[in-house]
Amino acid sequence: MKVAQTRDGEQIVAAPTAPDRAVCPACGGTLILRSRRTMGNGKKTYYWRHRSNRNRNCSARNRPFS
Repeated sequence: MKVAQTRDGEQIVAAPTAPDRAVCPACGGTLILRSRRTMGNGKKTYYWRHRSNRNRNCSARNRPFS
C-alpha cells in the first residue's frame, strides 16, 4: 500500500522521509514502512505493510490472504 494515515487522519505517502509506523486507512491497523529494490534499475521503492502480516482480511491489501 502506498498511502497510509497518521493517528490524526492525515495522509502519508510511503517515502524515505515518512515515519516508521502509520495507521491503515481501511482497518485502523498498525502499518510499518518497508522498502525493496526494483528489478529494472535497482532503485528503492517504499510501501506500507501491516505489522507482522496481521489483518489478513483488510480490504486495503493488494492480495487478500486465502
